[in-house]
Amino acid sequence: MAVVAVRGASLQPVLDVAVPVLLGVLSVVQLVAEPPPGDPTLLTVGALASVLPLAVRRRAPLAVTVVVAAGVVGQVLVADGAPATFASFVATMICVYTLVREARPGRMAAGLGLLAIAISAVTVLQARADPIEPFEFVYPLVYFGAAGALGALVRQRAQRLSAAEGLARALETELQREAEVAAAFERARIARELHDVVAHGLSLMVVQAEAAEEMLGRSPEAAAVPLRRVQETGREALGEMRRLLGVLRTPADATPSTAPQPSLRRLLELVQEAADVGLRVDVATEGTPVDLPLGVELAAYRIVQEALTNVRRHAAARHACVRLGYGSTELRVEITDDGRGPGVGDRPGHGVIGMRERAALYGGTVTTGPAPGGGFSVVAVLPLEAGAR
Repeated sequence: MAVVAVRGASLQPVLDVAVPVLLGVLSVVQLVAEPPPGDPTLLTVGALASVLPLAVRRRAPLAVTVVVAAGVVGQVLVADGAPATFASFVATMICVYTLVREARPGRMAAGLGLLAIAISAVTVLQARADPIEPFEFVYPLVYFGAAGALGALVRQRAQRLSAAEGLARALETELQREAEVAAAFERARIARELHDVVAHGLSLMVVQAEAAEEMLGRSPEAAAVPLRRVQETGREALGEMRRLLGVLRTPADATPSTAPQPSLRRLLELVQEAADVGLRVDVATEGTPVDLPLGVELAAYRIVQEALTNVRRHAAARHACVRLGYGSTELRVEITDDGRGPGVGDRPGHGVIGMRERAALYGGTVTTGPAPGGGFSVVAVLPLEAGAR
């Protein structure tokens, strides 16, 4: 539909010029083939004056109507009551259509009133030269009424289309605002969790440093192990701190949590929660599992948790599968189900926005869409840093 509208808009300027030119040619041909009484030059000027101004009818509908009406009346006057050209009659109908379609209410009323006066004058002039039947007073009303009705119909359709487009833009703006609010909320939640991860890492560093201090007196060689662990934990905590600074904190009313953050070791709890509501979940592992940075492991867990929650709420599925793929440079998390899959025009919900925010925090990606065998698929790829062991 958009392509058709664009093509129609591009052809409109051509038609605006082509139609009056064609009517002008028809007027000249009629005057030559059936010359009416009167001065040929004046008749030709009147005929062309009643059709050529149509080229600018959309920009100045009232002014064009005045010129066209004058041209029609002028032809009848010069021809001693003989009818104007057929092209002039068509031009008058186009003026009626344009006034109803394009003009403001005040200008529309003025233009239609002017045309009514012009048509009445032409009818009276023709009746003086050649008596006309009563129905000849009626048929112009039918033709011009049809032109006006068509203009009104097109105008109403354009107004409804404009209103629908405005509503669609407002809805798109509202959806964008909701997405931004959801992303901000999710970033705040991620920030709180990362705060706990960093706090846990720093606490672990303190404990290991104390252990190393005690070992220095008895066995300096053995103290090297906790000291290396302090270095590794410090690097991880520093990386998480950088990420923490990149996301928003919630207002001061957020209560810090002292509970330990979940990890992939708790996947079985998610499986059991799904089973309790009738969803069977299988977990498969590819590659050799390694110790992951706490933030990456937390992100992977939350992505699985959110994906399974969406399956239970929206997919009407009976079976889901979670696959963890450990590679040398990335962790791949894939969640699929046998539900009904995405609908046409579905937009990503807050859950998907949250998953993408978490993955992006670690330089990863989340891809959602139909699964190859039916249902829905969520694939997250999280790069592994040097901290993975």
